[in-house]
Amino acid sequence: AGFGIGQTPWTAPHLYVESSPVFGIGRVTTPLLIMHGNADTAVPFEQSIEFFTGLRRAGKPAWLLEYPGAGHVLTDIQARDFTIRMRAFFDHYLQNKPKPGWMSGETITY
Repeated sequence: AGFGIGQTPWTAPHLYVESSPVFGIGRVTTPLLIMHGNADTAVPFEQSIEFFTGLRRAGKPAWLLEYPGAGHVLTDIQARDFTIRMRAFFDHYLQNKPKPGWMSGETITY
């Protein structure tokens, strides 16, 4: 009990490999924008880093937006920032608008 898959990793490792996003990175074809608060208690921030790093190493188009001190849900200025960036991301990929600077490695500080 306590395992969402219904079995433990040591009794059924193949189930964990089959359900792991990391093991599916080679099949990713869609650009991905990941948002994560580094104080999230529902989903460990390290999982986003692991997935993002794997995507980048596999040459996949991916971006990770880290929100310092944010939990599972963004609020206030962080929510506004993410909304603006998400729109720019979709505008670029769905409407062929220019890639925003932050997607090209431009550093943004507040």
